[in-house]
Amino acid sequence: MKKNKTLLLSALLLLVPSLVQAALINLSATLGPANQNGSDPARVVDPLGVVPTTASGTLSVQLDTTANTLDFQLSVDGILRSELRDFGPNGTPIHLHLANGDPGNFGPIAVDLTQNLLASEFIDTATGFSLTRTGISILLADQGNVALGMHPGDALIVPSLLSGNAFVLVHTTKNIFTNAPPGRPVGFPFGEIRGNLRVVPVTATLPLFALGLLGLGLSRKAGPE
Repeated sequence: MKKNKTLLLSALLLLVPSLVQAALINLSATLGPANQNGSDPARVVDPLGVVPTTASGTLSVQLDTTANTLDFQLSVDGILRSELRDFGPNGTPIHLHLANGDPGNFGPIAVDLTQNLLASEFIDTATGFSLTRTGISILLADQGNVALGMHPGDALIVPSLLSGNAFVLVHTTKNIFTNAPPGRPVGFPFGEIRGNLRVVPVTATLPLFALGLLGLGLSRKAGPE
């Protein structure tokens, strides 16, 4: 009986980290030349054309669905910090956009990744920069001048970020934007590189192993002592 309890306790201890981590979701994006409109180049042929750039980047995000915050690390090559354009309702250069329910739509700003940015959070490199921030709120009230309609609302923000249609966009001042939608300034929205957020699969090995131990303990408990 004591051995069975030990097995059960071991299984539960193995399950606890998995349960604690359940509110944390990892996402990633690979950034490349953006269409000047349309969040998914594979699903839209943009009449404004693809931005002529060789810049690239990667974004890693850890989304906390309990605290409604995210941590992220962005690395960019081919764009210097001095070339970033302050743009959008808060006058900041890097944002998460939503495709507004349509993967072929440019979509509004949903989360401002560079609002209240500290200089110390930037690291310049020879050909680009990296940016690391923690505890960024994804809730509407904390997005500065981002309004409902641009932000989907607190009840929908997590599903929107996990939809596969949310993307990061880096706005720049480079003289490479030649087209504009009707009624917009030349180059609007000045997005040089973009990448859609994708959920990073997690391995199920540990939870399955723990469940196996739990099942073994229960089967032994049910048998003769």
